[in-house]
Amino acid sequence: MSIINLIAAFGGGIFAAAIGGVPAFILTGVFSIAGAVAGMCGAADASGILINYMAFGSFFGPHISFAGAVAAAAYAKKKGALENGADIVSALAGLNAPDVLLVGGVFGVIGYLFKELVVANLFAGTISPRLVTDAPGFTVFCSALLVRAVFGGARFKTSDNFISSGNVLGTTIVIGACYSLVVAGIYTGAVAAGVPVEAFGGLYHVLIFGMAAIGLTFAVAGTAFPGCHHIVIIAAEATVQSYARMGNLFASLIIGVIFGTISAIIADIEGNTINCGTDSHIDNPACAIFIMTFVVNACFPAA
Repeated sequence: MSIINLIAAFGGGIFAAAIGGVPAFILTGVFSIAGAVAGMCGAADASGILINYMAFGSFFGPHISFAGAVAAAAYAKKKGALENGADIVSALAGLNAPDVLLVGGVFGVIGYLFKELVVANLFAGTISPRLVTDAPGFTVFCSALLVRAVFGGARFKTSDNFISSGNVLGTTIVIGACYSLVVAGIYTGAVAAGVPVEAFGGLYHVLIFGMAAIGLTFAVAGTAFPGCHHIVIIAAEATVQSYARMGNLFASLIIGVIFGTISAIIADIEGNTINCGTDSHIDNPACAIFIMTFVVNACFPAA
């Protein structure tokens, strides 16, 4: 853990609160793609900076920036400065409330500490290669639970249904399966065509995640763009890691589709049971990502 990065996390949380959680997350995607491409092109140093210090560091790391923006919005709702505490799109700098931004900074620091002191020591392969999860996703989810506890509100208000039904559930399953098919198909198709696995530089999931994150630009613009980063990153991880273990491209393709679809369903369930109401946002994609990353690594631990 670096004290400098810890201090920087305070600024990262404030910055994200000022511009909005989703806009900050979109920038995470920008640097994820840049870092992944750099790594695939052999620029390891540039890739490390872009991924570890920008996309997932104190500047745009979701466990710092997005988590800080979530906390700031909930606090703004509690003090009556914001109508919807689950608003993760609006730039809170427009409220002209410095205390709201400072709350974002505080939770940016909390996110940094949780990732470095808890996740890195318990769920990053230190105990077992099968006990590994996505650090930013797990931190975002746990930070949001803390936000709900600190700033109150509708605790865990549930909707009428445990899971969506009818066409809504059908759409979730179709998107989950088909998006996963594309992600898994690109990787397995490339390998089948003779592209060496090493050409991906171990960064295929980062590239795919970044593309999905940037896609949220359309959602911010007001279109009905479905958030899919929790689907595609799990599909990518499951495909890559299962192929590394089994060496069977067809099986890895199917596994990627299955795991990605399950991730979509988990996010739907969390959205109907925990992330309800307007008091604060408890991110259902983050929930799905950290749960399914546990599952992927339990089944196919990285070599």
